Amino acid sequence: MSNQDTPPPYEQELREKSEPKENVRRVPYFLIMLVGAIAMWALNNIFSTPSGELTEYGDQRTVADLRPPIATSGASKVDGKQIYAGKCIACHQGNGNGVAGVFPPLAASDWVTGDEKTLTHILLHGINGEIEVKGVVYKGAMPAWKTLSDDELAAVMSYIRSDWGNTAPAIKPATVKEQREATKDQTGPYEGGKALKEGS
Repeated sequence: MSNQDTPPPYEQELREKSEPKENVRRVPYFLIMLVGAIAMWALNNIFSTPSGELTEYGDQRTVADLRPPIATSGASKVDGKQIYAGKCIACHQGNGNGVAGVFPPLAASDWVTGDEKTLTHILLHGINGEIEVKGVVYKGAMPAWKTLSDDELAAVMSYIRSDWGNTAPAIKPATVKEQREATKDQTGPYEGGKALKEGS
């Protein structure tokens, strides 16, 4: 067959171009060397740092440094403010002013700064009923905290008697122990402020 017998290519085929190809772009050598250097430095740092010993940098406190102090006899060894934050702050607030009409204030309250026995009875047994604080009558329930130790109760009472402008003296754990024994027959909360005064 001669070239004259070969059919001419279609015009469409002549207009088509080859499929595009994606060229491979190599990672720069300096980047490979930088990553390798960082990896080598990291491995060297890991294996050269002694395990379980103090390092040159970072927090150098030991486990013994992080342990809280062991509470011994005496209210000063227990953090009354911390106990207040965990047990009392939700009702009496961080400023000791309570919630108007709902929870009585502890700041400038005679129930707090007055007779330490009365305050001890409140925390040991709680109150359920009316109580007048700074000229306002509150009617609610104050839970008993007699499950706390003598040291803990003395610490939290000493805290509220000395904060927010209160300047009453601290209460000793021996006082709490004495009143716990003296009121052991009190099986429930005091029925209001009147019953509390009579019981004290």
